[in-house]
Amino acid sequence: MRLNAEGLIVNLRIRRMFDALAQMRRRINGARRGQKAVRLENLVTMTHLRAVLAVANNRGFSAAARHMGISVPSVHRATRELEDIIGTKLFDRLNYGVEPTPLGADVARLSGLALREIDAAFEDLLEARGFERGKVVVGAQPLARTDILPNAIAELCRRMPEAEVEIIEGEYEILVHALRRGELDIMIGALRGKARERDVQETPLLEDSLSIMARAGHPLAGRGDISVAELARYPWVIPRRGAPTRVHFEKLFDGRPPPGLVESSSLVVIRALLAASDRLTLMSRRRILYEEQMGLLTALPVPLHFTARKVGITTRANWHPTRMQGEFLTILRQQLDD
Repeated sequence: MRLNAEGLIVNLRIRRMFDALAQMRRRINGARRGQKAVRLENLVTMTHLRAVLAVANNRGFSAAARHMGISVPSVHRATRELEDIIGTKLFDRLNYGVEPTPLGADVARLSGLALREIDAAFEDLLEARGFERGKVVVGAQPLARTDILPNAIAELCRRMPEAEVEIIEGEYEILVHALRRGELDIMIGALRGKARERDVQETPLLEDSLSIMARAGHPLAGRGDISVAELARYPWVIPRRGAPTRVHFEKLFDGRPPPGLVESSSLVVIRALLAASDRLTLMSRRRILYEEQMGLLTALPVPLHFTARKVGITTRANWHPTRMQGEFLTILRQQLDD
C-alpha cells in the first residue's frame, strides 16, 4: 500500500500533530526528573487534549463544559485521567475557579497546537477536492483594524467567496498567547521584537509612527512650531501605564506629563472626548483614517520621529498554513506593497 494524494495531506498534518505531542512529552518528562518517563503518545486521547485546553482557557470546569458542550463530570474525568497519566497535577483549585500550573499551561498550549493540525487536515482535504471553505483566525491589534485588515479580508472574499474569517481583538500579550496556543493563525499589528523567540516569527510590512491628534478647529490645529510647553497646557486622553503609546507619551513630556489625564485605550471613548473638548491624544493616524478624511479630527504638525515602529505579521515559527491562509498572507503583502 502507498499513500494517495489525500493520504499525503493527512500524513503531513498527523506528523505535525505528533511533533506537538512529542514536545509535550519532553516538557512533561523534564518536569518528572527522577521518575519513569511517560510514553504520552500511547496514552493520551483527543478528549484529554480538548478538556485540558478548555479548562485552561476558561479558568474553570463549568465554563469548560459549556464551551465543549459536554457535562461537567466528563470534563473532570478527562482532566483527572490526563493528570494520572502524567503523574502530576495540571491545575490549582482556587476560590474563583482554577489556574493552570506552569506545566499545565504548557500542556494546554501544546494541546491547542495538536488539535489545530487536525482541523487544518480537514481544511486541506476540502481544498484538495475543489472546495474553498477554509478558515483563517486573525488576531487584530488596534493599528490594523481600520484599513489593513478590512481591505485584505475584502480581497480574500472576492477571490474565495466561501472563505471564513474570524477576527479576535485584544491587547498584544493576550493575542500572542492565543497565537502560541493555536487559537490564532495570524496576528497583525505593531511588532514587539518577538522574532528572537524561537516559537514566534515576525514579518515587517511597513513602518508607522504616532501623531498628536486633536479635533478639527482645535486652537493648535494648523499651527507650526508647536512647543511641548504649549502641548502641556491642554488636557490629554492616553492609554494606561505599560502600553507602548504611554511610554512615548511620557518621553514626550520628559516624565512630567500634564495633569488631568483621562486613561483609555478605547477608540470610541478617545474619539468622543476629542470631538467634545480641546483634549489631545497620541496615536497612529491609521486608527482614525475615516475621522480625518471626514474632517472631524486632525493631526498636529509636531514631528515625533522617536515613536517610529514596525507594523507587520506575527505567526508561529513552524506554522504550516492551509492554501487559503497562504492566500491571505499573500494578499496582505501585496496590499502593503501597493
